[in-house]
Amino acid sequence: MRLVAVMAAALALALIFAAGCTGGLQPTPEPLPLDTPAPLTATVAPTSTPVDRAALTSLYNAANGRSWTNSTNWLSDRPIGEWYGVTTDDSGRVTELDLSNNQLSGEIPPELGSLARLTYLGLFSNGLSGEIPPELGSLANLRVLYLNGNQLSGEIPSELGNLASLEWLHLNSNQLIGEIPPELGNLASLEVLYLYYSNRLSGCVPSGLRRVPYNDFSWHGLPFCGN
Repeated sequence: MRLVAVMAAALALALIFAAGCTGGLQPTPEPLPLDTPAPLTATVAPTSTPVDRAALTSLYNAANGRSWTNSTNWLSDRPIGEWYGVTTDDSGRVTELDLSNNQLSGEIPPELGSLARLTYLGLFSNGLSGEIPPELGSLANLRVLYLNGNQLSGEIPSELGNLASLEWLHLNSNQLIGEIPPELGNLASLEVLYLYYSNRLSGCVPSGLRRVPYNDFSWHGLPFCGN
């Protein structure tokens, strides 16, 4: 026991000596005050892609944006998610565009077909004219397309048959003519289809549309193809 005590004392002296050789014992650092602010981190707002912003700008110019009932923030440098009727995702890409009943006139620009993440397009109850641009068939994520209640003319573009995610399609109450494209029969997700009222469609209804649960086929007076 005595030997252990002697060794412990020697070790303590050695530690004191070593500390003295290196400039003495180091002071214990004081704790930071409780109110020390945390490091600042920058919050980055989502930014739109130039393609999406350009597409919306084309719509504003083609559809007489200056005459819209509400055009808050359009063509400003604000994020496009703050433009009236525009919804964006976390990355700033346009996912919904709802300008229904907003006094749009003129034509639908083909540039809308570049809104790659668009799921909802509502332009109904306006004064839009001209043909439905076939470029809308490029909107692979589109689930709802409301173009009813305008003055759209020409034929229904067959490219709309490429909208594999489409669930609701309203083209009624326009001035459309010609046959219903057979490609629309490929829309396996379609739940609602309205084509009648003031349109002058001819031919037959594609047989693939028989399975659409909500439709206005009884108003057309057109037979199903293949009957």
